[in-house]
Amino acid sequence: MIKIGFCFVKGGTGKTVLASSTVLYMTAAVAAAGLIDASPVPMAARLMGVDAAEGIHAGREEVPVAVVRSPDRLVEGLKALEEMRLDAAVIDLPPVSKTPRLDIAIIVADPPGLEFINEFKADAKYPLFVLNMAEEKAVNYKDAAATVTLPYSPVVARAYARRIPPVLAHSPKAPRHGEWRRQFFTLMKELEKIVKKEARR
Repeated sequence: MIKIGFCFVKGGTGKTVLASSTVLYMTAAVAAAGLIDASPVPMAARLMGVDAAEGIHAGREEVPVAVVRSPDRLVEGLKALEEMRLDAAVIDLPPVSKTPRLDIAIIVADPPGLEFINEFKADAKYPLFVLNMAEEKAVNYKDAAATVTLPYSPVVARAYARRIPPVLAHSPKAPRHGEWRRQFFTLMKELEKIVKKEARR
């Protein structure tokens, strides 16, 4: 099972929003996937429409959601998803200075968080870098396989407030959300290439 972690040293960068949207995309377009919410405040689980109680739940689109509330209990979530014979685990991590061992680390920083970029270590075969809520392209993160810049979108903010993964939110009259979706799908295509490459091994 491929481990895909959304991570960074700083909170509030959009890791949870992207993790919930990614697991829905993965399930629909790439491979059977589940979500592990390893944050003490399990907002990714709530965005997936499930209770925040620890354990395994059926989320939106029947996606399995393992709520473990701590990176120290990540193995429990991985074991539960492996027993379901899933191809990938999307992991929402709280702010950490170094990730657990991952196959793919999606590092999500916002512009204020760039000052902490050198304090963060991603233990992953494939790092991808996302600069979220930004107007300009960022400097690439170390050996990132790809870098994507997502603009700030009020539609994304409203979706989060309503506890809906933003990939499900539609607003044809909101140009920033249209750009957000385009860049999100660019990220997903990069992720898809890596997952398919790893699946062939």
